[in-house]
Amino acid sequence: MMTGNSMWMMSALVDARFRDVGFYASVIASYIFGVGLFRRAELSYKEKALSGLFAPVVTACFLLSDYMTMINPACRWIPALMLAFSWGIINSVGSEVTGTLIFVVTGAMTRFSNMIVDRISRTAGRKKISKEALMMSLSVIGGFWLGAGWSVWLNKNAPQLTKYGVFSIIGGIYGSLFLYLDREQLGAWWSRKNGKLCEIDRDEVNCAEP
Repeated sequence: MMTGNSMWMMSALVDARFRDVGFYASVIASYIFGVGLFRRAELSYKEKALSGLFAPVVTACFLLSDYMTMINPACRWIPALMLAFSWGIINSVGSEVTGTLIFVVTGAMTRFSNMIVDRISRTAGRKKISKEALMMSLSVIGGFWLGAGWSVWLNKNAPQLTKYGVFSIIGGIYGSLFLYLDREQLGAWWSRKNGKLCEIDRDEVNCAEP
């Protein structure tokens, strides 16, 4: 997400479109602010940060973004900032709470391919495939494909919804997931180590030793 915004920002800078430069820079800054705010709140409020703070914040940002776009389609700055801020929080939840980078499909495909090669390669020692690592990579890939397919279906069958309402639906879904998520009860590879945040290993599967 921020890779694309960074490319558009530099393109605007080269073309001397300074208003657009400011727009993309503010979107990037809003995303970074969302990531940083989640990290700070996670350290201070622990599990309460998800259900008590960020669930309503993320849902409200998506709803307000949809509402502002509906009443003024030409307005893009504030809705974009709210969405970028929310995605910063959502991606932080994915990487620090569930134990994987849920938005990096390329990385998931790379890990999946490496696991297959290591399993069939004699040179690699025909390593056994970790069930957790395999399911994590497949869930990221499959989830992305399902989301992409759903968005295409909506665009064809409910085009009006893609313009007004889709972000409200997404915000409601993420807010519900935040309320449902409870790391302490699940307590698997995304749990804390010695009371500290889970720092996932290079395979993004297990908590690395602090």
